Amino acid sequence: MKNRDGILASLALALSVTLMAALVGSGVYANAAAGEAVGYQALFHVVATSKVQQ
Repeated sequence: MKNRDGILASLALALSVTLMAALVGSGVYANAAAGEAVGYQALFHVVATSKVQQ
């Protein structure tokens, strides 16, 4: 049972690494990261320019 679990864990790790490499290599990850950065920049701009009532 432990041997089978180890084999499945190794296969899952290999598959996830392969899929992540394909995602990064395709440029989709870079586009998503750039979009997220733009969203955070807009959020910080709104927060920084708004007055906080205390």
